[in-house]
Amino acid sequence: MQQATTARAFLRRVYPWIGKAVHPRWTVRRSYYQTEMDAILLALGESRGRLAPELQLRLEGFLGRLHREWFPPTWRNDPTYAEIVADFRWWLGVAERWGAPAPRPVRERREPLAEQPGRLLSLLGLPPNCTAGRFATAWRRFLKRNHPDLNPDQTPEERRRFAEAVALWRR
Repeated sequence: MQQATTARAFLRRVYPWIGKAVHPRWTVRRSYYQTEMDAILLALGESRGRLAPELQLRLEGFLGRLHREWFPPTWRNDPTYAEIVADFRWWLGVAERWGAPAPRPVRERREPLAEQPGRLLSLLGLPPNCTAGRFATAWRRFLKRNHPDLNPDQTPEERRRFAEAVALWRR
């Protein structure tokens, strides 16, 4: 026997599609299917655990009739209940993919790498694969900290380091 929670989840998945799926050759109006599904869902809401035999028979009859309406007669000659449920799950998977909005492609904007000599990058304390923006920020900070006009009391070693960095940058 089938569990009530499984049947309830399955019918709730089918429920929104009953109002949308229409075919001109349907033998029964869709309002019949909507009211019948409402009644079965109410009965399933009251039952816990395994389904009662009469409720299971009602559910199988309802899904069998709905299967004959939705699927062409050439689809399956004499389907079992498991095949009917499998067909509906397949159809729902396809229909839900159709109804879902198409995912937008994610474009990653990659900033270009800094095309600077490795020695200059190491003087600034940057990795060899740093971006141009990160290099520009580090370069401006380096210039403000080490420029001779802004730091008149520099040591000769600091001046030599600044001159080397400027020469590498101009290359």
